[in-house]
Amino acid sequence: MTEKLPLSNHNVLLTRPVHQCDKLRQLFETQGATVFLQPTIGIFPPTHWKSVDKAIHLISSYDILVFVSPNGVRFFFDRAKRLPGIIFTSFFDKIPLCVATGPGTAETLTKYGVKKIHVPSESYDAEGIIALLTTLNITGKRVLLVRGNRGRTLLPDELERNGASVDQVSVYQSVDLAFPAPEIASWMKCGKINWVTVTSSAIGQSLVRMFGEDLRQANLASISPITSQTLTEYGFPPMVEATEATLLALVDAVVQGAG
Repeated sequence: MTEKLPLSNHNVLLTRPVHQCDKLRQLFETQGATVFLQPTIGIFPPTHWKSVDKAIHLISSYDILVFVSPNGVRFFFDRAKRLPGIIFTSFFDKIPLCVATGPGTAETLTKYGVKKIHVPSESYDAEGIIALLTTLNITGKRVLLVRGNRGRTLLPDELERNGASVDQVSVYQSVDLAFPAPEIASWMKCGKINWVTVTSSAIGQSLVRMFGEDLRQANLASISPITSQTLTEYGFPPMVEATEATLLALVDAVVQGAG
């Protein structure tokens, strides 16, 4: 007899941009889930590249680069590849210490050839990055924060409070998508979706706007306390929360919640 997997007969909706779903989809399918995709945000290039291009050309003037997402890594280095005057192979000789918000961001940096990478040990969020950098004595250091167009001001504010000089560049735009696919909307309304994953506050906000009260028909699985707080503030507290902000921990939380 074939052993029943923990998420057999469970329909799981992934709400990240489609190009970011492969790993999470595989993890859920390994546990027996049937997975559906409904992105709630789109990731697009910034409206202009002027500040990004300037930072790339001045890369050697920074002491630390901070990347808060895999998207930030991809847009930053893909732009550097295309810039006139940038020899990409030697560009990496100028890269200072890089700080990644979590394992996924660090993995993406590694794929681009970056070697000097630090990852927070306490938590994979702004608070974790702050805790890490304050142990490195950042007083007087120049920090480049590579991020999207949305995000808390906590990170740059705290780094500057600890004596760093912080420049920020927005290398991509996160834009809410207005409407779900009709089939997904129908399934959500009638309760056929068992679990909905929420992997950022921006996704949580867009998710609530997209589905409204129909979202109460499903169990929400949050990747972090910050994301859970956002969902709760909107009146949709999650059923489960990952023990750490990783995809594997998120799947484990759903498995535990379904058990």
